[in-house]
Amino acid sequence: MNFFKSFTARNAYTRHNQGNRAFEMGKKEEGLAFHKQALELYEKAFKDGMDDPNYVMAYSILLMRYDHLEKSRDVMLRLNNAQMTSEQRKQLHSNYAVLQWKMGNLDKAIEQMRIVDGSGRTAFVYTVLGQFLIEKAKETGDFAEAIRFNEEAYEYDEEDPSTLDNLGQLKLAMGERDAAIDYFQRALAEKPSQIVTCYTLAQLYFEDGKKAEALELLDRTAKGNFSTLCPVTREQIEDLKAKIRG
Repeated sequence: MNFFKSFTARNAYTRHNQGNRAFEMGKKEEGLAFHKQALELYEKAFKDGMDDPNYVMAYSILLMRYDHLEKSRDVMLRLNNAQMTSEQRKQLHSNYAVLQWKMGNLDKAIEQMRIVDGSGRTAFVYTVLGQFLIEKAKETGDFAEAIRFNEEAYEYDEEDPSTLDNLGQLKLAMGERDAAIDYFQRALAEKPSQIVTCYTLAQLYFEDGKKAEALELLDRTAKGNFSTLCPVTREQIEDLKAKIRG
């Protein structure tokens, strides 16, 4: 990558990170502006031959975040024959798994995460593959693997908020509502603004007539990260708020 392509790619990456930090601080409009600039710069660098795997993967992730899924796939495919470290290759499989999940291809997403899992199980693998296996169990009615895998994740780290949320989602899918609420509450004790946990628990509180508690949980999500992996959107949060307020 020549100097000008590298300069543009670095600027894109900088804007990308500035946008992420703005969102983390609850500055939505500022975050959107930085991400818009990042996408434009990434696109220019990509057309000019940007080939650094770190920048290309960052571009594909930002495209996913804004639901440009086909474009994200095209960008990832540029890395098929690229020279990468084993860690970068692992990251590419992880990103592609998330992309397939967002595109509705759950089986392909699980297949990609099993590849990642084969090179070493981590907290990320437990979180993502655990989530995917729960979704698969909901489709098939067979919860055996989802139970085994997520219980193993709990043994790996019983305080991890994503693992606790996965176990809550698993229990809820199995009809064990009280156990699900307990896991969700434990997850929020570790990470108070975890979006999917706040949203799901708010729904349950609303069902129980606890409107104030439900709204308080939804307000917390303003400080959360609506990442590419988050199954809950800002629009869903606002829609639930409106429903609760009547």
